[in-house]
Amino acid sequence: MKTRLFPLSLCLAVPFALGLGCITDKDVIDSAADGGTETETGEPAEPDSDEDGLTDAEEEVIGTDPNDKDTDDDGYWDSWEVDEGTDPLDYESRIYQGLWPYNPGKDALDQGNMATATTDADSLFPRKQFLDHHGDMVDIYDFTEYVNGNDELAFMIVDLSAMWCGPCHNMADWIAGVDNSQTAGLQQAYPTVRDKVHEGRIWWLTFIVENAQNGNPTIEDAQSWYAQHQDPFIPILVDDNKDILNVYNGGQFPFFFLLDPYMKIEFWGIPGPGDNPFVPLFYVDQYL
Repeated sequence: MKTRLFPLSLCLAVPFALGLGCITDKDVIDSAADGGTETETGEPAEPDSDEDGLTDAEEEVIGTDPNDKDTDDDGYWDSWEVDEGTDPLDYESRIYQGLWPYNPGKDALDQGNMATATTDADSLFPRKQFLDHHGDMVDIYDFTEYVNGNDELAFMIVDLSAMWCGPCHNMADWIAGVDNSQTAGLQQAYPTVRDKVHEGRIWWLTFIVENAQNGNPTIEDAQSWYAQHQDPFIPILVDDNKDILNVYNGGQFPFFFLLDPYMKIEFWGIPGPGDNPFVPLFYVDQYL
């Protein structure tokens, strides 16, 4: 296993939770005398007081607040909602009902796909949309470049679980905050992981990869899983064609691997006799 250090000076598309960002448009190069910006041609740019990507004039037409990036306070900038076709004036109309992150710069990242997906270190997890328990199609790359509460880029635990798997349900109880005889050993082994997930420092992505009969899972399975293990911090995603299972299955359930903030495999491995059964959780507990 290896760790990576990310300098805080990186210019990132910062996700929804912090409401922060940096100017990445190379055309905008200087401040004009009137407090606006200039383009490379020297023409004054139209004012964008809250720097959310919508000009003040556009916000006047839409009805959003030109001094507030997120008029309806749903965690998604007004410009993001316009781009995605949701209503920036309505909290209930938002990009993801689960309030998952949104990365407007994800298209500029290196992209993985199912045809080239492997378990090799530094290989890219496939860019794909997955149905979640709210019924939204979630672009998995929206979890990239997420800046957590420690001003660090967040890694992601990928959890492959099956509806028929008792230990998977025990693990889901534990991460959701249930303390009982079945979860005590997990809390003792990985004492910081649960808090790191609930503080937004680590994303825990649960993929339901099989239904109760070992078949392809459906949204009803994801909804049933959430009903049993309610945790608003964890998306329950449907691996409807078992694409993720077929590539990343480690031969046991639950099975975990770790992705870096850019969707690259940080750790994938099958534990041997005597090894820690959940190395990615140990990695998160000790190093992240």
